[in-house]
Amino acid sequence: MQNSPVRDDINRTGSDTVISATVEILIQNRLESCDRGIFIGNKCRLYPRNRIVLGDMQLNPNANFILGDHVKINAGGYFSGEGGLEIGDYVLIGPNVCILSAGHEYADTGRYIMEQPLTYGQIQIEDDVWIGASSVILPGVKIKQGAVIGAGSVICKDVPAYAVVVGNPGRIIRYRDQCQKESTLKVICLHYGRLILQVLRGFFAKQ
Repeated sequence: MQNSPVRDDINRTGSDTVISATVEILIQNRLESCDRGIFIGNKCRLYPRNRIVLGDMQLNPNANFILGDHVKINAGGYFSGEGGLEIGDYVLIGPNVCILSAGHEYADTGRYIMEQPLTYGQIQIEDDVWIGASSVILPGVKIKQGAVIGAGSVICKDVPAYAVVVGNPGRIIRYRDQCQKESTLKVICLHYGRLILQVLRGFFAKQ
């Protein structure tokens, strides 16, 4: 599979990466020859109707959007890199996910909220993370390696490695290695349960 056509609004697109023509990128005052912008790794897939927002790069000193390798972003997502957004390798992002590295001040009741300053918080999503459909990730959050975010969750604080988080606000319901341990325990119990049953059958058969 060949790369998508080169786009002037993307700083770098890796090999074997496919970006839907309907992916929308919103940038003002883009900085040329800069280490900030939009950088997409190898073998990524960005499906239709996604929107990437960096805003005004001169006003937003941390504006950045970085995707690692083997990232798949399903349709209809919103990705704010205004405060900085970095996504690692082998990340799965479901449809209609909203990742927000910027928000609005609202304390001044004498001014419209839309006229108050923006607030920023860098978001980091490490390798091997799965973010379920329609989840919302709020500014300043770090999601550590191997975490799973359940569909429809709202994440407003950091997520530990291999945690499974669901709900609004997101809460940890288990860790992935617990799932493996529970599965192993069930297999062991089933195995020894059968052995005990065979012994009991043999015992009663001799009676």
